[in-house]
Amino acid sequence: MNNIFESIVDFMEENGSIQKEYRDVYLFALQTIVVYIINIGSGVIIGVFMGELFYCVIFLLAFILLRQEAGGYHAPGWKSCYFLSCGILILTLLWIKAELIYQEYITGTAAFIAGMNVLFFAPLEDKNKPLEELQKKAVRKKARIMVAAEMAVGVIFLFFEKRAAYAVWSSVIWCGVSYMAWM
Repeated sequence: MNNIFESIVDFMEENGSIQKEYRDVYLFALQTIVVYIINIGSGVIIGVFMGELFYCVIFLLAFILLRQEAGGYHAPGWKSCYFLSCGILILTLLWIKAELIYQEYITGTAAFIAGMNVLFFAPLEDKNKPLEELQKKAVRKKARIMVAAEMAVGVIFLFFEKRAAYAVWSSVIWCGVSYMAWM
């Protein structure tokens, strides 16, 4: 895969589309795009096979938006990240499919506890990307707004479509769990 990315960037360099000093940026961008396509594509396939595409899309949107702002655990490699992400999605869709007594209370309580985790500990820094104080404040504010928004959207969905509430709240739960794993 890296050879393909290298060839694409070589071609772009040769025809003058990019400058040599931006080579690494373009390689990273290509890798990121492919990872997103593979992960979202796999998620959609899982959603279709489980008969829960609608809730799968809701979860993926909520989870991606929250993780971009709040961060969380990062697996050591792309393979472990991929399989962990698929496992999280499958568990979430199984939970959404389940019809348990008090499921809304269990999900809401777990989301509240996980959301508090994010509220108190955001942002999580990476040794490869430490944050300056101004960045920390900005990320903390965005993470808190996103968690509060997703909790509120979950409450609103609860009145119309409980399973959609579970999908949104599950994104908060998994983000909070990833905070515990990070620590």
